[in-house]
Amino acid sequence: MNKIETPQDRYQDSVWNSQYFSNQKSRPEQGVLTKLLQGGDPLPWSRANETVPVSIIEEPTPAEIKQRLKENKDETHWDENQYSAGSLNKWGLVYFYLSAISKVVCTMVSPFFAVYITVFPFLYESVTLSELIDIVLVYILFILLPSALIWGYFEASGRGYLPMPWFMKAVKHFTFSRSTGRVIRYKNNKELYSHPFSEFDCYLVSSPSHQGILSYQLHLVHRYHRYSDSIPLHTFSSSQQPDEFERIWNLIQRYMDTSQPMPDVPELEPAREKDPTTAAWDAKNNRKPDYWFSMDDDEFEEALLELQAEQRFMPNQGPEIDLFNGGTKA
Repeated sequence: MNKIETPQDRYQDSVWNSQYFSNQKSRPEQGVLTKLLQGGDPLPWSRANETVPVSIIEEPTPAEIKQRLKENKDETHWDENQYSAGSLNKWGLVYFYLSAISKVVCTMVSPFFAVYITVFPFLYESVTLSELIDIVLVYILFILLPSALIWGYFEASGRGYLPMPWFMKAVKHFTFSRSTGRVIRYKNNKELYSHPFSEFDCYLVSSPSHQGILSYQLHLVHRYHRYSDSIPLHTFSSSQQPDEFERIWNLIQRYMDTSQPMPDVPELEPAREKDPTTAAWDAKNNRKPDYWFSMDDDEFEEALLELQAEQRFMPNQGPEIDLFNGGTKA
């Protein structure tokens, strides 16, 4: 008989639980400069509701997520255990853009060149056959062939058929671990600091642009240390709406809170059955296991519009909790 996994089997004792938590130490007094940089008071902690930022689930679509999982052999940056944020290093970015240009050469420029070289003798009757052959050979040897090799290797390595180039090393920025309750910040792929999620505060910072338009950033800051590197949560979305940033903070709290199911977003659909709290909630509420993944692109677009309409009448965050007096004594 298979053993039924319980939350106690999956989660460590250090996880964040919005129903049972130890009171946090008071916030230390901050200087004027620190307050200015952090934008004043932090966003409130809450028992997160079901609101999600639509701007972060618009792309990739469920079809794109399924294809990416297939190509990466089910490896993902976000699952029932952790969310990991990272990016390519500078040489990886150069190779990525070079591959994109090579793809354009192979799929768009080359067909156009083939058509052009076919009518070329009719446009320039003085061109000899040997000159025409020279032009074709130069294009193939110095443009098409290098482009095909670059793009072909990029596609093959991305699908796992060839080893990834050594310079395509990812740079890890930060990790949220649901299964341990810890937040880890990295610098140059080395751990910079690691603390329990409940020791962080979230700040929504605004600043005017040269045109006088306010731009916003969202930062997670450790409450008891003055690290120079915060965790940039605004990278979750390209939106500049304050409401969306509040929903991002709500989504992160929901993901880290093991007393609640994970946020209902497409990227977490394959992980829902592996998380005991989420699996129990889904079974109780008869949620379709493939709710998102069963949608085609048109159905997904319609679902997003319905979600946006519903959330207009919902608070951006759940009911507030008092981290310092609302739990048990530490």
